[in-house]
Order: sequence, then C-alpha cells, then structure tokens
Amino acid sequence: MNAISGIFKKFIDWVNKDIPYEDESKQVCVTIRVFELIMVLYFAIFSVLTLIFWDISGVWLALPWMLLAIFCLACTYRLRTRVVFHIFSVINMLWIFITIRNFGWDVGVQHFLFPILLISFFATYGNFRGKLIYTVAVFAFRLFLFLYTRTAVAVHPLARHVEICFQLFNMVSIFSIMFYDCWSLSQTTKAAEEKLAFYNKRLHQEARTDALTGLWNRRSMMEYLESHVRSNSEEFLTVAIGDIDFFKRVNDTRGHNCGDEVLRQLGKLFADFMREKGVVCRWGGEEFFFVFPGNGDSGHFHVEALRAKIAALSITDPETKEMFHVTMTFGVEEYDFNCSVTELIRRADDKLYLGKDQGRNRTVY
Repeated sequence: MNAISGIFKKFIDWVNKDIPYEDESKQVCVTIRVFELIMVLYFAIFSVLTLIFWDISGVWLALPWMLLAIFCLACTYRLRTRVVFHIFSVINMLWIFITIRNFGWDVGVQHFLFPILLISFFATYGNFRGKLIYTVAVFAFRLFLFLYTRTAVAVHPLARHVEICFQLFNMVSIFSIMFYDCWSLSQTTKAAEEKLAFYNKRLHQEARTDALTGLWNRRSMMEYLESHVRSNSEEFLTVAIGDIDFFKRVNDTRGHNCGDEVLRQLGKLFADFMREKGVVCRWGGEEFFFVFPGNGDSGHFHVEALRAKIAALSITDPETKEMFHVTMTFGVEEYDFNCSVTELIRRADDKLYLGKDQGRNRTVY
C-alpha cells in the first residue's frame, strides 16, 4: 500500500512539476498535461472500442494521435507556455477534423473544442483582444466542421448503436476534462483571492504599525483617540507621552544598530505592560504615546510603574555585548471632556518637555 502511495505521489509531483521559465506560471502547462494524459487514456480505450465494434484499423487510427498527445505532454516540460498552447491547439483541432471526417458529426468529438477554449482563458493570452480572437477562431472552426458534415459523407460510417457508444464515450471524456479544468480554474482563482486578501491585510497592517517595534504608529493612535473621544464622551481618559532620555547619545556612542535595539526592547516591554491597561504607539523617533482608560491618578500610577520597569530593563549592545540601561521622561494629561484631541496631546507634550527641563527620568502630571 505504501509503495502504491509513493508511486502516486511521484506521479502527482511529475504532473505538477514547474516549468523552466521563471517569468511564466506553470498552471496552463499543468492543465494541458492533465488534458493530454486523459487523451492518452482516451486513445487507448478508443482502440479497444474499435476492436470490439469495428476492426483493427481503428487501432492504427488512434496510435498516431496517442503519440502526438505524448509529444505535446513532453513539450510542456521544455517549451514556453505560448508555444505549447499553439502546438496543443493545432494537434487537437487537426484530430477533431480528421475524426469527424472519418466517423461523422454525430460521434461528438467537436465538443472537445469547449475544454480547449476554456484552457485558452487560463493565462495564455493576457488581454481581452487575444481571448476574443481565439474564441472567434474556435467558433469559426466549429462552424466549418458543421457545414462540412452537411455535404461530406463520413469515410467510415458507423452503425447507429456504435455511433451512440462512441458519443457516450466522448461525452464522459469531455466532462472529465471540463471537470478538471473548472476545478483547476476555481482553485487558481481561490488562491489568487486568498493571496490578494493576505497582501491587503499585510498592507493594512503595515500602514497601521511601526516596522521597527511592531507597535501602532502615530496615524493608528490618532484614529483610535478620535474614535474613542467621539464614542465615549463621558468616559475618563488619560494620555502620556514618553521620551527616551539621551537617546541621541546612545546612537552617537554605540551606533544606530544599538539604538534600534533599544527601541525594539522598549517596544516589547510596552506591548507586554499595556496588554490589559490600554494602548501604546511609537509616536515618532524616540517618543512613545500611551492611552489609559480612567482618570489621571490611575494613568499616573501606571506610568510610574512603567518608568520603574524601564529603568530596570537590561539592554544588550548587539556589537559589544555590553549591558546598559536607559530611562524615560513622561508627560501625563487627563482628558477634560472639553478640549480637542490635538489640544490634549499638546498639553501632555508640554509636560514632557517640562520634565526634561527638570532633569529627566521623571513623570510630570
């Protein structure tokens, strides 16, 4: 059982093998491979049916097309998709014409044009004009076949019951190919939609977060504040702006890599600390902005606890591996239900600069 499973997996991997051109999608080639594999099986069964209902001549009619199907299958591993598709189209349209010429319209092979047309819409022609031209060409070819059979007599006319048997066989084959084509197309569309949703989500996330710390950025915090003030006009709110003390000195003496490490470590500390207390963002440069639900006394208490954690945080210089510490100065302001968000932020910022003037590593409330 394991051996059969292993062989089946290798077969699937072989069918799904990538093409040698990095600028092209393999999806069309994989679809053509499945089509031609079904056709190889088709011609094998066709040979058996002709032996049962007709004579050995049918085997010799099927063998060249089986070899051409294998040739087309091999082309999908070596040639460009556009070239493969043209070879695929020519071979199959020629087979359809000769089969109808031999056995007549009622065997139903003209319906193989529908999955061929469907495959053309996968990726071979990237614009509307190309798809339209190919569709018109397929329609013209089918119309030609119809008109041809109105005047020409089949070279090998079949008995009615044999004709019905071949028509049913062709119907099953066509629906098998159409099922795979539609399923493959739906999976491709689904994958594209999922990828688009993922990229949109990532772009949205990147637009709202600071790349270095992973915290909200200034824009996200402003949206949050304005929304919170509008929807919770009677709820207490306290904001705080914190600035890393002598951060320029860290960059100048230890390098910008170390400065980035300070911001990353503090960002992680803030995210953990604020998880159930409020929200935080990187306001810009070495400044961080905090929002606490509740009055100013509660917000001041939280900021003082955070300031102690910052002072106790050991940061490792990524170059020298030396351990060092930083401190921060904070300005805290309670929302008074009258001022604008901009005014609230300005007041907290004024207190931050007052704390710097008073010697840093402190909270001004």
